[in-house]
Amino acid sequence: MSWRVVPEMSLRSNLESLSRFSSQSSVIIFFAFVFTLLAANGNPGLAQGFRVESKEAPSVVEGGSFVSLQGRFSIALPKHHHSFGPLAVETSFGTAKGDTYGWNMKEGTFSTGYIDALEILEEPETSKQLFDGLRAGLAAWVGSKNGKLISERTIDRQEHPTLEHPTLELKFEFHDALVLRRFYVVSRRLYLVSFMLRTEQRPHEALAFKVLDSFTILTEDQANAALKQKAAEAEPSPLPQEPVLARVRSDAEDEGLRGKVKTVFTESEDLSGTWSVQGRKPNGKEYYNSLGNLTKREFYDYKGNLYEITVYGYLDVGRVSRSKRIEREYNPPPIVLAGPAGPTPKPDPRYSNKFTFQYDEAKRLTEKSWFMNNGELQIRYVYKYSGNQREELVYSADGSLNQRYLAILDGKGNETEQTSFETRGGAIRDKYSYTYEFDAQGNWVKQTTSKWMTKDGKSQYVPAYINYRTIVYY
Repeated sequence: MSWRVVPEMSLRSNLESLSRFSSQSSVIIFFAFVFTLLAANGNPGLAQGFRVESKEAPSVVEGGSFVSLQGRFSIALPKHHHSFGPLAVETSFGTAKGDTYGWNMKEGTFSTGYIDALEILEEPETSKQLFDGLRAGLAAWVGSKNGKLISERTIDRQEHPTLEHPTLELKFEFHDALVLRRFYVVSRRLYLVSFMLRTEQRPHEALAFKVLDSFTILTEDQANAALKQKAAEAEPSPLPQEPVLARVRSDAEDEGLRGKVKTVFTESEDLSGTWSVQGRKPNGKEYYNSLGNLTKREFYDYKGNLYEITVYGYLDVGRVSRSKRIEREYNPPPIVLAGPAGPTPKPDPRYSNKFTFQYDEAKRLTEKSWFMNNGELQIRYVYKYSGNQREELVYSADGSLNQRYLAILDGKGNETEQTSFETRGGAIRDKYSYTYEFDAQGNWVKQTTSKWMTKDGKSQYVPAYINYRTIVYY
């Protein structure tokens, strides 16, 4: 079976015309109505998702288990044959967010999704109001499509021992399809699990129910334990830290860090209101040895989850790194690209990348080159200095200019402004300004970023985001 990953832009929910409610019961009904729209129409979110296509739909009989640690659930569906789309719904309490996943299988179409409210939904009266709203909203939508509600029930633990939370099941029939939806309420979270069977798929109804019965909600402790296990499995084995390659400055010095830095943990916080995750979330963590050289770096994704670990060290070829990534269910599977025609240099399995550095007479970094483990150039960074300005030029392996930046530096070497340019024509693409707060060692611990914006004919810097650094010293 061959497959390909296709970007999929979700539709925006047309909710502006809905009034905002102030009472608790109205909020629940509103939330139920909105989630009904999500259930009926697919993935009306605010960001880009993806779907995996194949020439031939796989069968659920082939087995496999899909686990979402972000959504804290598992279901007996393939791991690498799903679509993904984020959800964002405005309520009077704020933005409720979640994710949806979908599978086009031989036996039917399956979907799971969840959305987090800002209020507790699991209280008996609240969940009743929520289920009433879902039932009414879906029944109305189905009626508008010439369908009908043919059964409904509340599933309890005696019937389904793995369920510990309020659950509603609704079954609908259309002239060409059978649809079943189950809703689960867990604290502030509302889950949706469903299948749709076309006429020719109706003989697989028992199998489709079996798939839905496999849906299991993970506890927070179970999800956290699995995340720790993933991180442990993704930890590359350490690289030798000696003999140290002679170099003008250390990694910490190249990053402008002062003092005996041991670790730097960076978090970010959105000020624009456009990020999918609000509040402070991790960006990365760097580990330095007593010489100021990196030994490990952790990267976090847009949801604030660890996704890549890189270790650094020395081999006979010089300064090298080795990386491993953590697969996440909300990211598309990697696309395997065909290599260049003809013979290629043999890769060195001991490392992922090799680095070389060049400095000027003032001990400033002027060039950093990344090489792949087969010796081929991957990317090259060139830095040029003039007064309080630093130009950064990024070149691709073929020598073409990939990116260009111009930074204004303060007396300590921190950027106070940065402008990015189009590589063709040189037009300004983006412009940012930075302000700082520093610790006793002179390293910044808070960086506030503003973006140059033009609106209604007026241009000015608008707050964009904040970076925080927690620095530990030897």
